[in-house]
Amino acid sequence: MGSIISSPLLIPIFSVIFIFRNSAMSFLSPVFLFFLLILRSFLRRHRLPPGPTPLPLIGNMIPLIASFGHFEDQLHKWRDAYGEIFTVWIGPLPLVMVCSLSQMRRYFVDRADVFSNRWKNYVTDTFMGGHYGIVQVDGEKWREQRRYSLHLLRNFGVGRPEMEESILLETKELISFLVSSPNPLSLSTPIAVCVGNVINKVLFGKTFPQGSDEMRDLHLLLDTQSSLVMHPFMGLYIALPCTTHIPLINRPWNKLLRQRDAFWRFLGEQVEDHKRLFNEGNYENNFTFSYLEEMRRRQEEGVDMGSFSDWQLRMLLLDLFFAGMETTVTTLKWAFMLMAAHPEVQETVQRELDTLDSQGDGCITLRDRRNLPYTSATICEIQRIANILPINLLRSTASDTEEGGFFYPEGTMVIPQISVLLSDRRVWENPKQFNPSRFLEADGVTLKRIPQFMPFSIGKRQCLGESLARAELFLIFTNVLKSLRIEAHSGLSRYRSLGLTVSPLPYKVSVSRRKNDSNFNSLS
Repeated sequence: MGSIISSPLLIPIFSVIFIFRNSAMSFLSPVFLFFLLILRSFLRRHRLPPGPTPLPLIGNMIPLIASFGHFEDQLHKWRDAYGEIFTVWIGPLPLVMVCSLSQMRRYFVDRADVFSNRWKNYVTDTFMGGHYGIVQVDGEKWREQRRYSLHLLRNFGVGRPEMEESILLETKELISFLVSSPNPLSLSTPIAVCVGNVINKVLFGKTFPQGSDEMRDLHLLLDTQSSLVMHPFMGLYIALPCTTHIPLINRPWNKLLRQRDAFWRFLGEQVEDHKRLFNEGNYENNFTFSYLEEMRRRQEEGVDMGSFSDWQLRMLLLDLFFAGMETTVTTLKWAFMLMAAHPEVQETVQRELDTLDSQGDGCITLRDRRNLPYTSATICEIQRIANILPINLLRSTASDTEEGGFFYPEGTMVIPQISVLLSDRRVWENPKQFNPSRFLEADGVTLKRIPQFMPFSIGKRQCLGESLARAELFLIFTNVLKSLRIEAHSGLSRYRSLGLTVSPLPYKVSVSRRKNDSNFNSLS
């Protein structure tokens, strides 16, 4: 704002206000303020990429809210009107969307150091208790915590055979629970327990039984928090934090704080239990104990603690818990809903699964992936259709910079708009149609590589847990369909419930065990 106020264009305006400040002309001050808002908006816009004209204060929120259930359609309209890079205003804040693969590589790979900071704001800072964790931090802190987290995750099996065993064990529990549950049933919480147990075991050495009330509540917290952060009032709270104290207007804010406090209690209990056991010498093999051990080692050796602290541990666990659970659970909810809605695809997948020469207990393993091209193509198409991150996590510029003839002040939000790529009619024929064959070459048995398919984002901020998510999606999806038939019952809809991730509307299915011979080949 300082650079705008100092603009020579505004000197005459302020001179007039000063001269007539005590006269009858003072009634014109609202007019001058309105004019200032318009001028400020123009000065901020003129060097950013083009985009729809924002209204004072509210920006382009009206068309965004109006397109709530079909958000990508509005983005495509703007892309067609303004080009591959355009600016949308979220209230008074510009959000630059990069919508082509070539430009994404230019911004977020070639110039990753400039365009890969996280956008800091009042909402995320309050939720995380400051700049902590791994998702919302930058610079050396981000590098140190990411490097150490990846090291620990690999130590505890992520990307290794022992992680596959853990996923398969939880998948067997999921299948047993589903076949013993009365139809119709919702798959949401059982899937959350299955996926949540995989990351919980890594982080805390702890799992929950299927039907667990505690895990159900944690999953509900994740879902509620995901929808709350996209509430229109969050933009108001970011622009004017004082509104979080205004009755009625602050109801979503107070609800978000209750969600935050519940997460903090859960994480606090886990960390305090681990610290007590750690101090008693009862060391176990999990992420939390290893982090505590690293902190103790640094203290005893007099090494700089760097970004390691008790609160950083808690917020890191929060980020890893969310990243290791929410996106995979949401994708699997879409997966089984789409299988129920498209029984012909489900049957084709199951016929391909039945062609495998099963060994031992008949489980599908990651080694089988190369022999399951149609199944792999189906998982890709599920991820494309689900398109669960409509906005992507917000990135910002690390410093003032120019790119492609545009000027981006430090802190400007610039994001790779993966959502547009995954639904681009120039890349995908009939993009709204569910068609796994689009991921197969003409021979029908070779998986096609499509560069625009980037469900885990791009560049330095690409998903930390990508390898774990890929393994979970494949193993849970294939083994459930190998064993079970999923049939539509009620609530099947492609409507997209917009939150931090995009979920299908709640639905119920009927589940029945498939009849298999001793080699787990279908007899039905």
